[in-house]
Amino acid sequence: MTAQIPAHLLTIVMPNYNYARYVADAIDSVIRQSYQPIELIVVDDGSTDNSLEIIEQSLARADKLFHTEVIAIGKNVGKLGAINRALGKIRGEYCIILDSDDRLLPDYATKCITALAAAREEQPRVAFVYTDCNLINAQGKAIDRGKSAPFDPLLLEQFSYIPEPAVVLSKAVIETGPFDESIKRGTKHHKWRRIVANGWRGVHLPEPLFCYRMHDSNLSGIGKRITTEVESGQQGERILSGYWPTEVH
Repeated sequence: MTAQIPAHLLTIVMPNYNYARYVADAIDSVIRQSYQPIELIVVDDGSTDNSLEIIEQSLARADKLFHTEVIAIGKNVGKLGAINRALGKIRGEYCIILDSDDRLLPDYATKCITALAAAREEQPRVAFVYTDCNLINAQGKAIDRGKSAPFDPLLLEQFSYIPEPAVVLSKAVIETGPFDESIKRGTKHHKWRRIVANGWRGVHLPEPLFCYRMHDSNLSGIGKRITTEVESGQQGERILSGYWPTEVH
């Protein structure tokens, strides 16, 4: 590992479990980011498919990134467990948790970090920026748009509306962890509630800057539900808080 850590480094943590069919697309979206410097930590959570092979092949194309690393967990511990295993590896000023079935648009990090820096000049307790998204199917074809809501800590107590990914100050993630590994659904809701409970605030950027993949294996169950709706002719923007579960043990 390189000893000298560059200023404004962005660490992207990518938990993966049996998403060999998607993970290369997610990694490539990191490689294509207009923002630099970036380090990418892929945490394979005991996959039983050929994820590790695909991850290694994909990272071989990532020579423009400051640093890449794979953490291979022998036993499946769940998404929050995978994130916990990476907390001690995060070296960047900023952090993104990127699910391995999603992908970032090329200017995602640039726009979010710019917005975060601007917001912090007026409100130092702002620690994260999140955006809307494009909904895509398993094959990567656009379906509709997914919308989040403006930041409201009281709303967060009732609904899960802040997506994964978001750009976060790394210190806000690290100081809040480790996260409760007994939670298997509503994992991002648990994480955001913990961060907000520590006094941090967020900013919503109402622009679709990442692609959220809908398929039968989404942990939240959103993929099956939206795919069924689209196939039945229900088109239009989706308010994501109506689909994502709150934290469930």
